[in-house]
Amino acid sequence: MRFSASAVANGLAWVVVFCLIGVAAVVANVLGFFGLMILGVLMWLICTLANLNQDAPTWGVEVFRARMSGHGSPEQRAAMLEERQAFVSPLRFYRWCGIGLALMGAAGFAWQQWR
Repeated sequence: MRFSASAVANGLAWVVVFCLIGVAAVVANVLGFFGLMILGVLMWLICTLANLNQDAPTWGVEVFRARMSGHGSPEQRAAMLEERQAFVSPLRFYRWCGIGLALMGAAGFAWQQWR
C-alpha cells in the first residue's frame, strides 16, 4: 500500500504535535508557566524565521541561486508556488501552536504572580 506525500506529511505533523504536547508538559512541570511561554515564543520565532528564509534566502549559495535562476515558464512558476504552499502550510500551523503556547504561558504566569 502506497501512502501519498500529504498523508505522510499529516502523519509526521501529528507526531510532532504529540511530541510538542509532551515537551510542553515536561517544561510546564519543571519551569512552570514561564517555561511554557518561552517554549511557545521559541517555536513561534523558529517558524517565522523558516518562513522568511524560505521566501528570501539570506546567506550561502542559495542567495546566488536565487539571483541566477530566471522566473521560468508559467508551469515552473506554478510548480514552485505549489511547493512553497506545501512547505508554508505546516509552518503556519506550528506558528499558531507557538502563539497559543506563549499566550497560555503568559496567562498562567500572570495568574501565578497575581495569586
